[in-house]
Amino acid sequence: MKLLDVTKVLSMAAFRPDPDDSSFTWEKRFKKKKSLFLSIAREGVTWKSMDKNGLFSDSEFVPGSLKDILEEMASEFFELSDGGWCCVSINQRYVISLETNLMRKDSGFDVLRSTPRAVLGSKAERGKRYSLKHNPESNSSVLLSVDEEYIKEVESLFGRFGLNVGRICCGVFSMLSESLEQIEKAREEFKNNKPENKLGNILNVISCYGSICILRMEEEKWVEMRSRVSLHKGKDLESLKKIILPIVEDMRSEDQIVFSGDESSGYIKEILSEVSPDMKINDISSVNSLWNLMSKK
Repeated sequence: MKLLDVTKVLSMAAFRPDPDDSSFTWEKRFKKKKSLFLSIAREGVTWKSMDKNGLFSDSEFVPGSLKDILEEMASEFFELSDGGWCCVSINQRYVISLETNLMRKDSGFDVLRSTPRAVLGSKAERGKRYSLKHNPESNSSVLLSVDEEYIKEVESLFGRFGLNVGRICCGVFSMLSESLEQIEKAREEFKNNKPENKLGNILNVISCYGSICILRMEEEKWVEMRSRVSLHKGKDLESLKKIILPIVEDMRSEDQIVFSGDESSGYIKEILSEVSPDMKINDISSVNSLWNLMSKK
């Protein structure tokens, strides 16, 4: 046995997951280590660093293409992370859709990644990576589709500048999945109290660095979805209103909106209040909504 192997056993390092093993949470893989979190969009890159105690820095935004930003800031990014390890959220070149009657047998992550046709059937396409969120109460599912070529392009770019991508996710999809889990839990608690009235329908609105996803829910059913990439920039929200208005018109005053957004999405909540003044808005956002998911899931 080599001295290095003995040292690992004595320090418990042999029992820790490898940095590139994405089956473990980021928190477990990089315990007591610095790491970097980035969200890539058309307009530029938003990033935060996390120190050895798991505390995030303030968000910073750099405009421009990913290649140009890495050329300028790669050395700084490397210093902010032990070993140059980064967790990346893509905020472009993805599609989120609402599907029905997808096969649920053998729909684990490994099967979906290696043989997506076994899960998606005829909906599977070559050159795509997928992720799924099933509705436990009906036959509907939310399907994320990303170009394999784009994922490899991002990994290659980071690698060219000496940085390591430990995980790539889609921020909007991650925030939507978390929101749906919270709604499901709240629904169960509501039912357990045996109320006289129904909970009502829900409009689930997710905003993540310019992109948006809206899911309309009628009781337990998921009935309509709108998803747009880099839809709104700054305060120019006319395109956002055009997406929201038609779907809100079908809602009733007793229904409610569940909103989850990044730290700069407060004005979207104002738009929702403007177009649906009689509907209750439950804001489940936090300062680090996306970043906490990236580090803890």
